[in-house]
Amino acid sequence: MNHRSGNVSVSFFWRRTSAEAVSSLAPQELLELVPYWRQQPEVWDAGLVTGVEFHPSVLDQVLVECCPEQAAAGLAVYGGEPRKDLWTSPDGEVQEYTVVTVLPPDEVVAAADALGGAPYEAWISASPQRMTDMVAEFGFSTPWHDDWARKVVHDLADLSDFYRAAADAGDAMVKYSSC
Repeated sequence: MNHRSGNVSVSFFWRRTSAEAVSSLAPQELLELVPYWRQQPEVWDAGLVTGVEFHPSVLDQVLVECCPEQAAAGLAVYGGEPRKDLWTSPDGEVQEYTVVTVLPPDEVVAAADALGGAPYEAWISASPQRMTDMVAEFGFSTPWHDDWARKVVHDLADLSDFYRAAADAGDAMVKYSSC
């Protein structure tokens, strides 16, 4: 969102879609479903996609640490099934890479339930030193501060609402990280 770590800018997107799309489309076709900022405004306006900038790693780590007994908390950001493709470097080396990550509807429900019950706001408030250490461990040049804490809480609340809507609709999820 408004925070930057050096020159690195990470955007992370979540796109609601059908279970059929997740099971039948190739990785690159799934990626085409996920619009970047300001692309496909009708998809954004319909509430079928959301995204964050700068701190998806912080969102993920907060959920994992504030809900250690909830394995499903790890599904919300980075968890799920990686869909891979091959890339050929300019020197001819072929490498496999993750294009998108997907969650079937049952895992969307599990993530929604975990997010809905996650005490992330209280955990962040009670753990300022852990948050300071966390952002340092991730290599952020921006130190942890109150405005960032409010933004993380806001982004997690939005993500919780997004997952709940997807779960209630029986949707699957496609996730994409752009850096």
